Amino acid sequence: MNLGVQYYRAPFPDGKYWDDDLRRMRDAGLNTVQLWVLWAWVEAKPGRYVFDDYDRLMELAGKHGLGLVISTIAEIQPYWIHREVPGSEMINNSGHRIVSLNRNECHFGLTPGGCTDHPQVWERMSAFLKTVVTRYRDLPNLRGWDCWNETRWNVDAEGIVCHCPHTLAAFRQWLGRLYGDLDGLNRAWKRRYGQWDEVLPGKSPGHTYTEMMAFSHFLTVRANQHGQNRYDLMKGLDPRHPVTLHGGCPCTEMAGGGTLTPIDRGNDWAFADHLDGVGCSSFPKWCGIDDADFGMRLDLVKSAARGKSVWLSELQGGRASQGFEVHKPVDALSQQRWLWNGLACGADTILFWCWRDEVFGCESGGYGLSGLDGLAEERLAAMRVTGNVVEQHRSLLDAYQPAPATVGVLFSPQSYYLQFSQTGNGGPAAAAFHGYCRALVRKSIPFVAVEEEHLEVLEQLRVLFLPRTLVFSPAVEKALTRFLEKGGTVVCESESGAFNPQGLYSYSVDRLLARLTGVREVGRRQLESTTLTADLDGLPCEMGLAQWITPLETGHGTVHASHRDGALLLSCPAGKGQVVYCGGYLGEAYRQQQTTGFEDFVAWVVRKAGVTHDIEIFLPHPDPTAFLYTKHGVSQNRRVVFVFFQEKHNEAYLRFRPGFFRKPVLTDLISGTEYALTPGPDGATELRMTCPAWRFAALVEPA
Repeated sequence: MNLGVQYYRAPFPDGKYWDDDLRRMRDAGLNTVQLWVLWAWVEAKPGRYVFDDYDRLMELAGKHGLGLVISTIAEIQPYWIHREVPGSEMINNSGHRIVSLNRNECHFGLTPGGCTDHPQVWERMSAFLKTVVTRYRDLPNLRGWDCWNETRWNVDAEGIVCHCPHTLAAFRQWLGRLYGDLDGLNRAWKRRYGQWDEVLPGKSPGHTYTEMMAFSHFLTVRANQHGQNRYDLMKGLDPRHPVTLHGGCPCTEMAGGGTLTPIDRGNDWAFADHLDGVGCSSFPKWCGIDDADFGMRLDLVKSAARGKSVWLSELQGGRASQGFEVHKPVDALSQQRWLWNGLACGADTILFWCWRDEVFGCESGGYGLSGLDGLAEERLAAMRVTGNVVEQHRSLLDAYQPAPATVGVLFSPQSYYLQFSQTGNGGPAAAAFHGYCRALVRKSIPFVAVEEEHLEVLEQLRVLFLPRTLVFSPAVEKALTRFLEKGGTVVCESESGAFNPQGLYSYSVDRLLARLTGVREVGRRQLESTTLTADLDGLPCEMGLAQWITPLETGHGTVHASHRDGALLLSCPAGKGQVVYCGGYLGEAYRQQQTTGFEDFVAWVVRKAGVTHDIEIFLPHPDPTAFLYTKHGVSQNRRVVFVFFQEKHNEAYLRFRPGFFRKPVLTDLISGTEYALTPGPDGATELRMTCPAWRFAALVEPA
């Protein structure tokens, strides 16, 4: 369990603070420090590496008993890169060479720098990475490597990049591998290209979908490969320590917009195929991330990791700072809540950003765990408590595994690419996806995100939600057919699978779900109401609708909501399973305006599919502003239950399924308080508890 903090983005903080700062970190209960090693700073002159500052910091970390996570910042490139490698500049979609410059929060180095498709740029970058790894791989306190920070590569590119000859060649080679040859591409795209140089990438949204979707997909694959290349190089030199990377957010949130295409910083599932783990940054006070969204973010990273290491790589340390704005301070209990929420979701490394307030550019005066927002002392005191708990229960926390899920939500990058190709933003697809995920979190229903090229997890699931999944690949169609044949429940929305990955549209009668169920959509209709009221086994349920409706032909299954042109919500059999079909977009509307009706609908689907809850929450009752949040799992054959109260809650009443616990008592790891379990109906076990001082508890049954 690595519990640490980021320190030193060269050349700040000044060296006079280092010894005392690292001592105070250890005193505050932290056991790890992360150091950024910047390419531009270390190799300011070609071939001459200067590590004197880092050497001293590594030594001080050992002196104070701190483990080391080393973050290799190869994307901040040296000022000499374009001089030493002529023609290495990125080229945007308007054909302009990008002039690189200092990034707004990094004091020395160029971004975006040279294109890594240029072989000499990668050769120079590789030499830096190799030098860092060989220098520090044998340090006794090294805990691991973060090989790519927030997977940045196109910051300040001023256009969609890259359109240089090296990237265009790589794009065409990728298409060749995907389709076999030019004839295969012509068949798939329904084109008549004569030779490969006629095949052009998408330039911008609003043109044909095919090229823009393909180029967006390629940019994701290109980032995936770059992360793999960094890993291969570093792991080959240091096979003993984990090598991970992290995004600024889960890749599902990278919806694109402006000069950014969706998921252009890489796909977490593809990274986890190869690396030792994945992570993400989270700044809850700054970005307004509540309990549900915070837990959801960690669940999404955990879904991608599939049993590999999960890192909460940058967790907000102190008040955010952007220019001369004053943001909310970070109180100790909120921060500890994030930390323990990360543990509950399965994170094994938690790193705060950062120890001291920043002193450069727009981030000056912010983010310090020990910073000057007036709350540093209470933060450090609380961190000391958690640090002691982590040390005391290290083996228990190291062995903890969150409960497996039988409910899934499909993540479809292709649907993001399609949306971006038309509107320049994949936001509606992302909103729909995260809407379902958020509702499941608020209902304390364990779920797993299922990425469209990693469908093997479907074998473990009973329910699969398809939020605004407009694109089906042949692999998705095959997997869905098998899932339904085996008895699964699929929840789909308007025009599911209406497009293929080449951006080509199919009529309703030709789509997979129509073939499997006999239910067809009658066509798009304008929204006459932004709400839908459904009858769910006699209980009325009101939900929001977004964009349009596509009523469904009736005559098959059970109608739960009607329109004059057909059904808006119905369920019908397919194989041994069933399809719950909505002729509108529920998840997107919920993400825009949260309603408990949509959450009740999601829970109803799960219950109808025969999924039983390990934990039922009877009190407090959820409302749009507050809900009791629970997570649970197993460690060393002992149940672990995390309970997070909201400020307005004073007590909780929980019921656990029969046989869930072996012992009739639970102990809170944080406060040491013991809670007695009482018998409930039908062999269930019940727990009534008042809200603890920290407003959350980590409950463990005895060994």
